[in-house]
Amino acid sequence: MESVNMKEYCSQVQVPVNLIASIMVPPSRPSPKTMLYLSNLDDQIVSRITFDALLVYTNVSQKVQNPVKVIRDALSEALAYYYPLAGRVTRTQDGRKFQVECTGEGALFVEAATDNTLSELGILEDLKPSFAPLLHHFAEVEDVPALIFQVTRFKCGGLVVGASFSHSLCDGRGAAQFLNGVAEIARGEAKLSIEPVWQREVLKPHQPPIVRFPHDEFVESGFLVNPNSAIQLGNVKADDLVISSFFLSSDALQRIKQPIAEALEEHCTTFEVLSALAWRARTIALGISLHRAVRLIFAVDVRTVLKPPLAEGYYGNAVYLGCARSATAQEVVNGSLLHAVKMIKKAKTSVNDERVRSSISFLEMKRPFQKITDVQICPEDTCLSDWRWLGFHQVDFGLGQPSIVWPGKFLFCPILMLPPPESKSGVMMVFCVPPPALKAVQTEMHRFI
Repeated sequence: MESVNMKEYCSQVQVPVNLIASIMVPPSRPSPKTMLYLSNLDDQIVSRITFDALLVYTNVSQKVQNPVKVIRDALSEALAYYYPLAGRVTRTQDGRKFQVECTGEGALFVEAATDNTLSELGILEDLKPSFAPLLHHFAEVEDVPALIFQVTRFKCGGLVVGASFSHSLCDGRGAAQFLNGVAEIARGEAKLSIEPVWQREVLKPHQPPIVRFPHDEFVESGFLVNPNSAIQLGNVKADDLVISSFFLSSDALQRIKQPIAEALEEHCTTFEVLSALAWRARTIALGISLHRAVRLIFAVDVRTVLKPPLAEGYYGNAVYLGCARSATAQEVVNGSLLHAVKMIKKAKTSVNDERVRSSISFLEMKRPFQKITDVQICPEDTCLSDWRWLGFHQVDFGLGQPSIVWPGKFLFCPILMLPPPESKSGVMMVFCVPPPALKAVQTEMHRFI
């Protein structure tokens, strides 16, 4: 039984795509040539990858003539504001830390076409066929374009925009902010509604570093794993992982939340309840021994948590890893959802300015040397991400809002919350699991749908 790792992830059956053109798109105006500091939140090992998003648009030909050119020209204009994205990630002189070299070389823009139709994507039911051809990648993140745009036309008239960002330059909210800026320019807006803010220096560590908490959500690498794991994911390579999605209507959510809120005698959020449900479902599905400790890892946006808050328009990594802990899987599997919600609430409320600053100092002292390909995923750690409020679903290049938004990879966050399908009210939940775990996930989730 072997763990899943990054090197195996993209070896999947592929959608055939014909590359039409590949060009560098520089900023529309000259930009500063300088080196820029990256914070420790930007430079932890989990950020030394790309952040990828696929945006699917239907019936494009009926809305905009030559949408590829419109998007490419808008990208050039947006890079004049977000000029670090036109640069390259390099290392500092001692080789230990990433920085951004603002070269003005630009983003890589790829135009492609396929004889497939959007319906043949299977509404993204599983990882076959792979969507890797819709996202152009380099093998490394250093000394290559920090931003890659791929626009792929489909035979049905649809279009997919695949955007791949160096994660060290922006988090999910920052990436969505940039894409919305490109979209505003594409629609002919006179100026950006949100001006970009760099200001990574405000997240520099204390000197000397002051660590006030144990930060067991990290290890030496700066990534979240449980080093004591005795469980492995099985003889399943990453290309055998399957995706299953579940739509929970507003009525179903209310049925789940109401008794929990009444017992708590306080408000509980959809995120808290669905996170508890996902934690239980995945723990059951992977067959984790009931005596083992388990954790739920989730991203907390700290833009308004920090004192003072980060400026509006800050697009760097401003995420802290919230961590709900249970001494045994028994507590999650056989305990009440109410108890799991309480653990998640406690983890959320513990995230404050002092804890975030302490984590920045911790990462300064424990700077990673490993590569992201060395990271192994521990089954006891359930990782999830909430994309509902990042802003990707509002990205309108003049083509209307995307009908589907999808992450480029599930490896490090195998559970995702997404907005509901068009014309529906509720939440879409997506699980990425080994095939043997699929039925158990479905059984557990269908109890609440």
